Amino acid sequence: MSKNNKKNNKMIYYARILIAISIAILVYGLILDINNNVRLIDPEKSVKILNDDNGKYTSIDTANDEVTINSNENTVSNDETVIDNNESISQSHIVNYSDDNNSLRDKIEKKYNIEIKYGPETDGYIVGGLSTVPINDENTISSVLNNLENILSLYPYGLFDEIKKGGIPLTIYLINSYSDESVTGATDSNYSFANISIAVVYPLEESFYHESYHYIERYILKKGLTFNSELWNGFNPVDFQYGNINNSYSYKSTFSEDSYFVNGYAQVAPEEDRASTFEYMMAPTKASCLNNDKPVWKKARIMSNTIDAALNTVSPNNTEYWERFL
Repeated sequence: MSKNNKKNNKMIYYARILIAISIAILVYGLILDINNNVRLIDPEKSVKILNDDNGKYTSIDTANDEVTINSNENTVSNDETVIDNNESISQSHIVNYSDDNNSLRDKIEKKYNIEIKYGPETDGYIVGGLSTVPINDENTISSVLNNLENILSLYPYGLFDEIKKGGIPLTIYLINSYSDESVTGATDSNYSFANISIAVVYPLEESFYHESYHYIERYILKKGLTFNSELWNGFNPVDFQYGNINNSYSYKSTFSEDSYFVNGYAQVAPEEDRASTFEYMMAPTKASCLNNDKPVWKKARIMSNTIDAALNTVSPNNTEYWERFL
């Protein structure tokens, strides 16, 4: 074989290697794009990469485990949040707020880039096998919309817009009640939509805080992040398994700052543990289980760090409303 032939063969060999490397880089880049810019980050080792399976998750939440603060601590006031549609309202006191309600709804939707449904728009809505009863009283709708506007203002500006632009638009269904009257709210979602429904006969704040966290966590999962189960479970009792409720572990039952869970419902599943903890993080008064270095406080810290990692509108340099007690 001549020197020229040897030289040509060597060049062809190296060229094939470069082509193979280029194809591999191109394929890897496409994979990253498909998975919505998955980031290999590990704040305090609390998150890991999750394979996005585009799965669907529905959370049905009940009234048995509302936020409860020890009577020796400052009490959470719900005076203006409970709306009871079963109260008898004199016809002479009913005012037609339809135009005002629609204007307020439009204002909220534009500001937060979400969709809100109420009244006849929710007729026939079914979630998790539960049918729903719509709100028909315009005064109730007015009160709920004003309350919702105040609640949304507690979240970082742009958070809901970011999640929608990230592929998960949010629709909020404001209903009177579910066919199971103990249910306070539900989140029905996958990686392309989220519906939060709230029964307004219960305190709107607590229900929305809980359901909104499910929505935020859905986006966290879509970004390719999830909670390190070994680390998370390390803040639970050694013998504990989710699904087995033990009230002695619950802050609501014991008011112990060393409690592992905020309430019994938090023991149903890790997702419900975090959503229930988020309710306490957003509460107007601090519960002692959020005292520094306690199990619930450690869970809250991991949640806060993971939200910081996943959302561009949330910064570690700012103290968000849910971080006031951390």
